[in-house]
Amino acid sequence: MRLEGKVTIVTGAAGGFGSEIGRIFAHEGASLVLADINYNAAESLANELKAQGTKAVAVSVDVGDEKQVYAMVNRAMSEFGQVDILINNAGMGRGARIQDITLDDWNQLLRLNLTGTFLCCKAVIDHMIARGYGKIVNMASICGQTARPVGVDYSASKSGIIGITRTLALQVAPYGINVNAVAPGPVATQIFERNWPKETVDKLKSTIPFKREGTPRDIANAALFLSSDEAGWITGEVIAVNGGAFIG
Repeated sequence: MRLEGKVTIVTGAAGGFGSEIGRIFAHEGASLVLADINYNAAESLANELKAQGTKAVAVSVDVGDEKQVYAMVNRAMSEFGQVDILINNAGMGRGARIQDITLDDWNQLLRLNLTGTFLCCKAVIDHMIARGYGKIVNMASICGQTARPVGVDYSASKSGIIGITRTLALQVAPYGINVNAVAPGPVATQIFERNWPKETVDKLKSTIPFKREGTPRDIANAALFLSSDEAGWITGEVIAVNGGAFIG
């Protein structure tokens, strides 16, 4: 098992990506801290995985709240004594025109997607440095790599996550810590379908050579690889998981 003995924090653990990451990481032997603002859903997943023999705890966290983020990491340390892997998956999406985005909308999305990623990285990094080991996987997006006609707040947050990933990777590489990002293309989740206009979704699909949306398992597999020792000489990279949307 590729993650046996590894302690993993997954934020946004109750969502489509997060729950699939939790399940596939459990299958590979990880112990899990399943963090989500929806505690009941995170607890349900933890109970499911514990019934299969996985060590798992659920934590309620708003990743935009510094005190809650540090409490999450402290819970991981008190429960398991270490943090080996951080999956920064918590986030929200929106596909609105700039005229329809209020300042409150902008601040809400940036607080969750970008500030949340920053705070979670900051909270675990000294623990990883002390052990000389760590894997951080941030959730970027195709919208942080290419332009779209809507969602300037979302694109800005995901571009910012790519910047965090590359800069932090350079800072902590001397300590044996890998920092990478996964950039999903269109993936069939309720949040994606609910928050993006159908015409935008259809246009995105039309650019994909496979002519299908991705699945949460596609994204979880990429996160698993980057969290494993097989990716030990990869850092500061953004792995595009988009069905070949950038080929031509």
